[in-house]
Amino acid sequence: MTKYNLFILDDHPAIVEGVCFLLKKENYDIHCSIVLSDLINFLKNNHVDLLVLDYELKDTSAIEIVPKLRQQQPDLPILIYTMHAESWIIQMLIKAEVNGIVTKGDKLDELKKAACRIMEEQEKYFSPTALNAVLSIMGDQSAKRNLTYNPSPRELEVIELLSNGLTSEEISQELNLSKNTIDTMRKNILLKSGAINVSHLMRIAFIKGWIKS
Repeated sequence: MTKYNLFILDDHPAIVEGVCFLLKKENYDIHCSIVLSDLINFLKNNHVDLLVLDYELKDTSAIEIVPKLRQQQPDLPILIYTMHAESWIIQMLIKAEVNGIVTKGDKLDELKKAACRIMEEQEKYFSPTALNAVLSIMGDQSAKRNLTYNPSPRELEVIELLSNGLTSEEISQELNLSKNTIDTMRKNILLKSGAINVSHLMRIAFIKGWIKS
């Protein structure tokens, strides 16, 4: 089993302690700090599989930090954990190409879901509160417009299994296909449907009747 390297940066010690405790249960290597300089120094000699980053740190914000961190590790996956859910902030974070957003008003399990989805499925993840903000920004255009995309029978099977919470690995076993094939199908379904992630795909799928109720 792959052991992922996580770094948690938040200037609130209680938040750092809580997130570390939660994610340590998932068998990750966890590194925590309340100081940005600790992260910058860590990145000089270590590869990070996921950075859990507070939006607002002392005298700076994720909007300013993310580009600088990506200069050190261009492929650095970043999950924003924030108390802010204002549309303009979410929009700026999306433009910064963060890999996910979970608000501190969401259930703690959303952090575990996000970490798993970003690292193991290589997908973006937005918690329910963050997703609502994203969709309000986008106007949920992909769900409202008359989509010409009609999933194939095999794609419908994959969508149905995703709606049941199965991972790519589990879907590959269920359909007797390779995980790489399922990963490719997932990416193609997201691209063709206009969905930004699996949660958004599920919303579109229910609206379009692709999922059995």
